[in-house]
Amino acid sequence: MYIKLDREYEVKCNLGTIREIEKSIGQGFYGIMQNISALTTDQQLKMLFAGVKRANPAMSFEEFYNLCEDHLGMGDLMEYLEKYLYALQYPGLSEEEVQQKIEKKLQRSRELQANKV
Repeated sequence: MYIKLDREYEVKCNLGTIREIEKSIGQGFYGIMQNISALTTDQQLKMLFAGVKRANPAMSFEEFYNLCEDHLGMGDLMEYLEKYLYALQYPGLSEEEVQQKIEKKLQRSRELQANKV
């Protein structure tokens, strides 16, 4: 995954990144996902920074924060976070492939619910 600030930056999306996110936010990953809108902007940026830092070790949070302030709007941040959450769950898959996986899971869930009745 890449985000565009003053230039494009790679964002690593793997289990190591998830662990960094959990440490920086102080919550488990699925709790964060369920309450993403309850996070402050600083927490959301820390979350995104975890992946940027893993791909760009020389970058400091302050540098990243300043770049985000200068180049992102709130809508941009939310869009990147949405893509980021999907990429963390399904690294290496395209958006279409992720959507297909989600649809399959929803279908299985519906089938299980129907079988309970």
